[in-house]
Amino acid sequence: EAKRDSIEAEIERLESQRVPLGERLDELLRQRQTAPVREPPLLRDLLRRPELRYGDIAALAPPGRPLTPEAGECVEARIKYAGYVDRQAEEVARLRRLESLRIPEDFDYDAEARQLSAEARQKLGSVRPRSLGQASRISGVSPADVSSLMVLLKARRGRPAPAAPASSPSGPANPRSAASG
Repeated sequence: EAKRDSIEAEIERLESQRVPLGERLDELLRQRQTAPVREPPLLRDLLRRPELRYGDIAALAPPGRPLTPEAGECVEARIKYAGYVDRQAEEVARLRRLESLRIPEDFDYDAEARQLSAEARQKLGSVRPRSLGQASRISGVSPADVSSLMVLLKARRGRPAPAAPASSPSGPANPRSAASG
């Protein structure tokens, strides 16, 4: 737990502390063959550069308590890959939302989803996925098809479900058609 706390504290420091412009910074950037800076950068932003390592940053602006090499690697990985991790978390959240959007069992892909590609309509009609998440994993169903299907399903929720044609033994379902005929 002490290691985790020191890693968290160091990440917070790197995210808030700026390094002043000067010869030490310029020399490090030249040595590592990375672009110069025009204003004092956050230590985090320097560490995000592929040419720089945590050891470079710690030498330039030493932490209050030095980290073990292993903890330094953890800090470096978390900062360098934070963008990727965030994107993956967003993707997981998006997939969860898709899983929660149910497709009605009576959904008629040919009649109600003409804007989908013919292949997508055929595959969706034969597989009959229960959710948009399942639909998104069917080969031949593109992300654009899934987006269109999501719009269609949301629009369908806003209007009454199509009524089954009513027929009664006493006559036509619509009295107006009998009167006008």
